[in-house]
Amino acid sequence: MGSSSADTTAAAAAAAPPHKDVWFHIKYWGYILPVAYLASIVYVLVPLSGVFVTVEDYNIDECVKMEGPSDFKYCEDFVLSNEPGVAYVSCDPVRIQYNDIMGINKLTPGEAVPAGAIWKVNYAETPASIDKLNMQIQSNISATFHPLGVALDVRPDTNEKTLVAINKPHHEQPSVEFFGVDDEQLSLIHKHTVQHPKIYSPNSIHVIQDARLRSQDGIPSFFFSNDHYFVHPILRQVEAYFFHWSNVGFYNAVTGQVEKGVDGLYFANGVSGTDHVLFIAETNKRSVKQYRIVTTMSSNGVPHVHLDHVAEAKFNMAVDNLHYQAEKELLVIGGHPKPLELIKYIAAADPSATAKPPSQVDVWDIKTGETKTLIQDIGSLFGTSSTGALDVVNSKLVVSGLYEEGLLVCDI
Repeated sequence: MGSSSADTTAAAAAAAPPHKDVWFHIKYWGYILPVAYLASIVYVLVPLSGVFVTVEDYNIDECVKMEGPSDFKYCEDFVLSNEPGVAYVSCDPVRIQYNDIMGINKLTPGEAVPAGAIWKVNYAETPASIDKLNMQIQSNISATFHPLGVALDVRPDTNEKTLVAINKPHHEQPSVEFFGVDDEQLSLIHKHTVQHPKIYSPNSIHVIQDARLRSQDGIPSFFFSNDHYFVHPILRQVEAYFFHWSNVGFYNAVTGQVEKGVDGLYFANGVSGTDHVLFIAETNKRSVKQYRIVTTMSSNGVPHVHLDHVAEAKFNMAVDNLHYQAEKELLVIGGHPKPLELIKYIAAADPSATAKPPSQVDVWDIKTGETKTLIQDIGSLFGTSSTGALDVVNSKLVVSGLYEEGLLVCDI
C-alpha cells in the first residue's frame, strides 16, 4: 500500500508542469534563440565595421603609385607572371557604377557600358610599361567582359601560359574564361569557357596544375569562391550580414562537374595556394582558413579532391584577395581596415567628393604562424586595397585597389 502511494506521488510530480520561475521553460526559447542569434551577429559585425580600428600611414615611404591610361583603373585583382617583374591585372572602368557584389547599380537603362580588360604591367622597368591586352575571340564575350578574379596556369611540361579570368557580365550568367597569352603580340587568344549552375557568384579562382586533373584538351581544374548564395540583389545584402551561406567549390575538368569544397562561409572571397594547400578568405569573419588539398582516385580512375582544415588566422580588417608565395611559405592578404568607409564611399552619389577608404596589406608566415602588417595607408596615396603580392626576385610588394587608379608598387 505504501508502494502504491509512492508511485502515485511520483507520477503526479512527473506530470506537473515546470515551476513558473524556471528560466529555461520552453516558452522562453522563442525569445532566447533570436536574441542569441542577433547577439552573435553583432559580435561579428561591430569589429568588422572597423569603428575601433586606428589607421595610420605605415611603410608607404618606399611606395609609388603607378598610373597609366584613363581606363587602367578599378583593378580588383592581378596575378604575377612567371616572368619576374610582370603582372596581369584585371580592371573594370565601370566598377564604380556597377558592383553586384556590393549591391551597387548606378547605370541608367540603355547607357553604353565600356568593357573591362586585362592589362600587362612590367613594373620592374623604368619607366614601367602598361599595356592593355587585345582579346582575340569569336563571340560577344569581349563586349560584355567584366573581369574579377584572375589566375595563371603555366603548364610544367610545355611552359604554355594560360590566363584564367572570372567574367561577370551585367545581364548574363557568369563564366570562367581561358585565354592563351601571347606576350609579344600583347594578345589574349580565347581557348575555352566554363559555365556551370554551381558557379553562380564567382569571385576568386585558384588553378590546379596536376596533370591528372586536366581535361583531354589541357584545361585545368580549379577552386573558386561563390561570395554569396543568393543572386537577387536584396537577398544578397541580407545574406551578407545575417547568413553564412557562401561557399568554395571545385570544378573538376576531367568530369566537367563541380564538387564540394567548403560550405557555410561568411562571405567567401579570395582563394590561393598550390596543388597541396588552399587558403580561403572569409571576409565578414576577418579571417583566412588554411586547408590541405587531398587528391584521391576513384575505382574507375577518375581523380577527385577534398579539403582538410589545417589552421586559421585572424586579421584586423575585412580580408579580400590572397596571394601565396609558395617558396617562402608567405600568404599575402589585401583588405579593408574600415569597411564602413568603403560602403559609404561606393554608395555616395559622387565618390570623387568623398574621402577614399584606407588600405592595408598583411602577411601570414605559414612556417611560424605569425601575422604582421606590411603596409597601411589612410587613403591619401592609395586606397581600397584588394590584392597584394610579393615579388621576391625584385623585392617588391605590388598592390591593386578596388576603386583606385593603377597599381601601388613598394620596395621591401
